[in-house]
Amino acid sequence: MGRKTGGFTLMELLIALTIMAGAMTVIIASFVATMKGWQKGGQLLEELHHGDFVMEQLVSALRSIAFFNRDGAGKNYGFRMEDESRGRYPTDFISFVCSGTAFIPADSPFANGLHRIEITIDDNDDGDPAVSVRAIPHLTDPEDWKEDPWFVSTEVKGLNVRFYEIDEERWEDEWEDTNAIPSLVEVTLFMDPLEESGTPYEISRFVEIPVARAVTQAISISDPDPEPEPDPDPEPEP
Repeated sequence: MGRKTGGFTLMELLIALTIMAGAMTVIIASFVATMKGWQKGGQLLEELHHGDFVMEQLVSALRSIAFFNRDGAGKNYGFRMEDESRGRYPTDFISFVCSGTAFIPADSPFANGLHRIEITIDDNDDGDPAVSVRAIPHLTDPEDWKEDPWFVSTEVKGLNVRFYEIDEERWEDEWEDTNAIPSLVEVTLFMDPLEESGTPYEISRFVEIPVARAVTQAISISDPDPEPEPDPDPEPEP
């Protein structure tokens, strides 16, 4: 009598292959999802890194604002702003005189001393929105300065600036007093979401301008015809 040998039937092989294919599908899907999540996380970290850098530079520049109003020079040191927007993001323009090195390359002639800096969002040479920076001699009319701006980050797509109106106790989107400087500023940067239909990422900071308080409190009143002070020891009349 012959001995019966063990083995897999065709049905068993098909079942085993089906189970293996299902397991491989789950493994591959998990791997792809993990890789996509890792890539999105890296992209988010890159955007936040750029946003933090731009914000720190902005805060440093705003805190180093310089202002002088002697002999009517305030018009040369005033804070200028244009409330603008393009597409889904605000693209405000701000300009002020400062003494810091924020945004300024180390080899720039503006690295030391006062200069006017202009910051906004504009298209770079590739047509992509980016943080645009331009430095100007602080007593020069910006329209007379022909140097082009340079671009700091293409990850930051929007810039919004608001000012706190102390008398009205409210935030304003516009600044019209070009012969003065604000005391408290809110700066918000916008970055694209990872998903097209997602919510844009925002970074906001409140910045107090140190010199603004000194300028506001430095009020002098001059009398063109002051009355003479009385003599503490008047001589008796004869």
